[in-house]
Amino acid sequence: MGSYGDDCCHPRPSSYDALASDVIPAVTVLVRLLNRETDEDHGVKTMKATLLAAVKKRFSDVETDPLYFISTILDPRYKDRFFSNNTAPEAKLHLKQELQMMSRAEAEGSRAEAAEPPAKLFLKAQASTSSSLHTVFDEIAKEQPQAAQSLAAGAAIELDTYLGEAPSPREDSPLKYWGVNKIRFPTLAKIARKYLSAPCSSVESERLFSSVSHIIDENRNSLTADNAEKLLFLKTCHSLFLSIK
Repeated sequence: MGSYGDDCCHPRPSSYDALASDVIPAVTVLVRLLNRETDEDHGVKTMKATLLAAVKKRFSDVETDPLYFISTILDPRYKDRFFSNNTAPEAKLHLKQELQMMSRAEAEGSRAEAAEPPAKLFLKAQASTSSSLHTVFDEIAKEQPQAAQSLAAGAAIELDTYLGEAPSPREDSPLKYWGVNKIRFPTLAKIARKYLSAPCSSVESERLFSSVSHIIDENRNSLTADNAEKLLFLKTCHSLFLSIK
């Protein structure tokens, strides 16, 4: 039990670089760990059972929240390996639907950019003797679904290829992964950028607010808001600056 924080997942859910994708795997691992019976359980079985019931109650709906299950699938360290048997297919289906909507939106955007001004199209239609309004309507009706279906099929292939590959090591960064693989999986990378930007919890933001009390105190109560913000930024990014060196 004492090694859970070190061995369960990397990074820890309370660390500054933890993502929303870390929640479902952390809960899954914790539930399995608490369900396991070992020789060290003597005297703590009741505590483990109480903790297990509390975890299941608090995180009962986490696998049905799109923020968590989509970010988990798009985290190359986890993908669809950490879901319950009855939620993984639903999560993948929801992600495929979002991919289709994005593909349709991109197709419509591309057509809008490539389309000629309506006045020019109207003059062409009037000048043409071999075409009619009916034939133009038929052409548009045939072209648009084909383009959208083609993009949607490509996005589905992206997802199947991505899920078919082995997960990345736990110590790897999912953000760096998508920075490298955005050319291979362009549609997935766009959705990953949207969902993997969410933090795992509010711990880091609460730490940030607590840091303000170390900057603005009785001896420095005349600091302007602008200077206080700059000092807080430097304090927060200090470790990042050191890692760059």
